[in-house]
Amino acid sequence: MWSVRKILVASDFSEPSKSALAAAVELAKRFDACIVLMHAYQPIVTAYPVAPLMSAQELSAALAEAATKALQAAVASTRNAVPITTALYVGAPWDQILKAAKDQEADLIVMGSRGLHGLQRALLGSTAERVTRYAKAPVMIFHGPASEEAGA
Repeated sequence: MWSVRKILVASDFSEPSKSALAAAVELAKRFDACIVLMHAYQPIVTAYPVAPLMSAQELSAALAEAATKALQAAVASTRNAVPITTALYVGAPWDQILKAAKDQEADLIVMGSRGLHGLQRALLGSTAERVTRYAKAPVMIFHGPASEEAGA
Protein backbone atom coordinates (compact mmCIF):
# COMPACT_ATOMS: atom_id res chain seq x y z
CA MET A 1 0.00 0.00 0.00
CA TRP A 2 1.23 3.48 -0.89
CA SER A 3 1.81 5.80 2.02
CA VAL A 4 3.06 9.36 2.26
CA ARG A 5 5.75 9.92 4.85
CA LYS A 6 7.73 12.67 3.15
CA ILE A 7 6.50 15.32 0.72
CA LEU A 8 8.93 17.28 -1.42
CA VAL A 9 7.63 20.75 -2.23
CA ALA A 10 9.55 22.47 -5.01
CA SER A 11 9.21 26.24 -4.84
CA ASP A 12 10.14 29.14 -7.08
CA PHE A 13 8.36 31.46 -4.60
CA SER A 14 5.56 32.24 -7.08
CA GLU A 15 1.85 32.26 -6.22
CA PRO A 16 1.35 28.73 -7.61
CA SER A 17 4.26 27.58 -5.40
CA LYS A 18 2.61 29.14 -2.36
CA SER A 19 -0.60 27.27 -3.20
CA ALA A 20 1.39 24.07 -3.59
CA LEU A 21 2.98 24.54 -0.15
CA ALA A 22 -0.41 25.21 1.47
CA ALA A 23 -1.84 22.04 -0.09
CA ALA A 24 1.22 20.02 0.93
CA VAL A 25 0.81 21.20 4.53
CA GLU A 26 -2.80 19.95 4.52
CA LEU A 27 -1.73 16.62 3.02
CA ALA A 28 1.09 16.30 5.56
CA LYS A 29 -1.39 16.84 8.39
CA ARG A 30 -3.68 14.12 7.05
CA PHE A 31 -0.90 11.60 6.43
CA ASP A 32 1.19 12.56 9.47
CA ALA A 33 4.02 13.30 7.05
CA CYS A 34 6.89 15.76 6.97
CA ILE A 35 7.77 18.24 4.23
CA VAL A 36 11.03 19.10 2.55
CA LEU A 37 10.69 22.55 0.99
CA MET A 38 13.28 23.02 -1.72
CA HIS A 39 14.35 25.62 -4.22
CA ALA A 40 16.70 25.17 -7.16
CA TYR A 41 18.40 27.91 -9.12
CA GLN A 42 20.76 27.83 -12.06
CA PRO A 43 24.24 29.26 -11.72
CA ILE A 44 24.85 32.57 -13.45
CA VAL A 45 26.10 32.02 -16.99
CA THR A 46 25.39 35.42 -18.57
CA ALA A 47 26.65 38.86 -17.72
CA TYR A 48 24.44 41.25 -15.78
CA PRO A 49 24.84 45.02 -15.51
CA VAL A 50 26.20 44.56 -11.98
CA ALA A 51 28.79 42.03 -13.17
CA PRO A 52 31.71 44.52 -13.10
CA LEU A 53 30.79 45.33 -9.50
CA MET A 54 30.33 41.73 -8.31
CA SER A 55 32.25 38.59 -9.09
CA ALA A 56 30.32 35.52 -10.24
CA GLN A 57 31.10 33.95 -6.86
CA GLU A 58 29.69 36.96 -4.97
CA LEU A 59 26.58 36.99 -7.16
CA SER A 60 26.07 33.25 -6.60
CA ALA A 61 26.45 33.71 -2.85
CA ALA A 62 23.91 36.55 -2.91
CA LEU A 63 21.45 34.35 -4.82
CA ALA A 64 21.92 31.51 -2.31
CA GLU A 65 21.41 33.89 0.61
CA ALA A 66 18.23 35.36 -0.90
CA ALA A 67 16.86 31.89 -1.67
CA THR A 68 17.63 30.69 1.87
CA LYS A 69 15.80 33.69 3.35
CA ALA A 70 12.82 33.08 1.04
CA LEU A 71 12.69 29.41 2.09
CA GLN A 72 12.77 30.42 5.75
CA ALA A 73 9.95 32.93 5.18
CA ALA A 74 7.88 30.26 3.43
CA VAL A 75 8.40 27.87 6.35
CA ALA A 76 7.42 30.61 8.80
CA SER A 77 4.19 31.18 6.85
CA THR A 78 3.09 27.63 7.72
CA ARG A 79 3.14 28.49 11.44
CA ASN A 80 4.76 25.17 12.38
CA ALA A 81 1.70 23.20 11.26
CA VAL A 82 3.90 20.22 10.28
CA PRO A 83 7.60 19.37 10.42
CA ILE A 84 9.38 21.15 7.55
CA THR A 85 13.03 21.17 6.54
CA THR A 86 14.54 23.11 3.67
CA ALA A 87 16.99 22.31 0.92
CA LEU A 88 18.73 24.47 -1.67
CA TYR A 89 20.01 22.98 -4.93
CA VAL A 90 22.04 24.55 -7.73
CA GLY A 91 21.41 23.51 -11.32
CA ALA A 92 18.58 23.16 -13.81
CA PRO A 93 15.43 23.27 -11.64
CA TRP A 94 13.70 20.23 -13.16
CA ASP A 95 16.83 18.11 -12.81
CA GLN A 96 17.48 19.30 -9.25
CA ILE A 97 13.87 18.62 -8.22
CA LEU A 98 14.29 15.03 -9.42
CA LYS A 99 17.63 14.81 -7.60
CA ALA A 100 16.07 16.20 -4.40
CA ALA A 101 13.19 13.72 -4.62
CA LYS A 102 15.72 10.90 -4.77
CA ASP A 103 18.05 12.38 -2.11
CA GLN A 104 15.17 13.04 0.28
CA GLU A 105 13.36 9.75 -0.49
CA ALA A 106 10.17 11.69 -1.20
CA ASP A 107 6.90 9.77 -1.52
CA LEU A 108 5.20 12.69 -3.28
CA ILE A 109 6.36 15.78 -5.17
CA VAL A 110 4.17 18.88 -4.96
CA MET A 111 4.91 21.95 -7.05
CA GLY A 112 3.40 24.94 -8.79
CA SER A 113 3.39 25.76 -12.47
CA ARG A 114 3.25 29.29 -13.85
CA GLY A 115 1.11 28.18 -16.78
CA LEU A 116 3.36 29.34 -19.60
CA HIS A 117 1.98 28.84 -23.09
CA GLY A 118 3.01 29.49 -26.66
CA LEU A 119 6.40 30.99 -27.39
CA GLN A 120 7.31 31.46 -23.72
CA ARG A 121 6.79 27.74 -23.09
CA ALA A 122 8.66 26.75 -26.24
CA LEU A 123 11.65 28.93 -25.31
CA LEU A 124 11.69 28.32 -21.56
CA GLY A 125 10.32 24.77 -21.40
CA SER A 126 8.21 23.50 -18.58
CA THR A 127 9.84 22.48 -15.35
CA ALA A 128 6.58 20.89 -14.16
CA GLU A 129 6.22 18.91 -17.38
CA ARG A 130 9.75 17.52 -17.14
CA VAL A 131 9.39 16.64 -13.47
CA THR A 132 6.08 14.90 -14.16
CA ARG A 133 7.59 12.99 -17.07
CA TYR A 134 10.71 11.73 -15.29
CA ALA A 135 9.80 11.52 -11.59
CA LYS A 136 9.69 8.14 -9.89
CA ALA A 137 7.28 9.47 -7.23
CA PRO A 138 3.77 10.79 -7.92
CA VAL A 139 3.64 14.51 -8.77
CA MET A 140 0.90 16.99 -7.85
CA ILE A 141 0.90 20.23 -9.86
CA PHE A 142 -0.82 23.50 -8.94
CA HIS A 143 -1.32 25.68 -12.01
CA GLY A 144 -1.11 29.41 -11.97
CA PRO A 145 -3.42 31.54 -14.07
CA ALA A 146 -2.66 31.52 -17.77
CA SER A 147 -1.13 34.81 -18.86
CA GLU A 148 -3.23 37.15 -20.99
CA GLU A 149 -0.54 37.02 -23.67
CA ALA A 150 -1.01 33.27 -24.00
CA GLY A 151 -4.42 33.72 -25.58
CA ALA A 152 -3.20 36.36 -28.02
